[in-house]
Amino acid sequence: MTLFLLANNPKWQEKCVAELKEIFGDDRRSPTMQDLGEMKYLDMCIKESLRLYPSVPFFARTLGEDVRIGKYVIPAGCGVFIAPYCTHRLSHHFPDPHDFKPERFSPENSEGRHPYAYIPFSAGPRNCIGYKFATLEMKSVISAILRKCRLESILGKDKVIPKFRMTIRAHGGLWVKVRARDN
Repeated sequence: MTLFLLANNPKWQEKCVAELKEIFGDDRRSPTMQDLGEMKYLDMCIKESLRLYPSVPFFARTLGEDVRIGKYVIPAGCGVFIAPYCTHRLSHHFPDPHDFKPERFSPENSEGRHPYAYIPFSAGPRNCIGYKFATLEMKSVISAILRKCRLESILGKDKVIPKFRMTIRAHGGLWVKVRARDN
């Protein structure tokens, strides 16, 4: 999904490419852990794509204690659904929630945000144990593609129809034109 969103947002694609050029120069080596940590723009783009399209759109939990929401109490032991696909679109946490705005995840824009406003890998003691590995893997693969290829939009984001299963998929797939990058 990140590649698709970058194809539809050339300004951010070019910011990522410029950042990669700064990190690697003309060296064609694989990224080191330090390199992956320096990919700030790519990190923001990945986070924003996971905000818009979290891999797991909803998950269930059993309450360990009573929870009060306004004047209502949900008793301990009740099953609840948490829907990151919906909560990531709450405008009081993310203004213009349907727009691709990676700058939301810059350090200054993330400051003060509720820690559970963004939960693409769940949160708390039952969060995804592989989220750090998944993030490093995404950065590695996407950076390798962006260093060699230019992505162009075929289908606009507004044409994507999410298909909700255990994970989110796009009905009909996500189509991107891939061209060799002139270095």
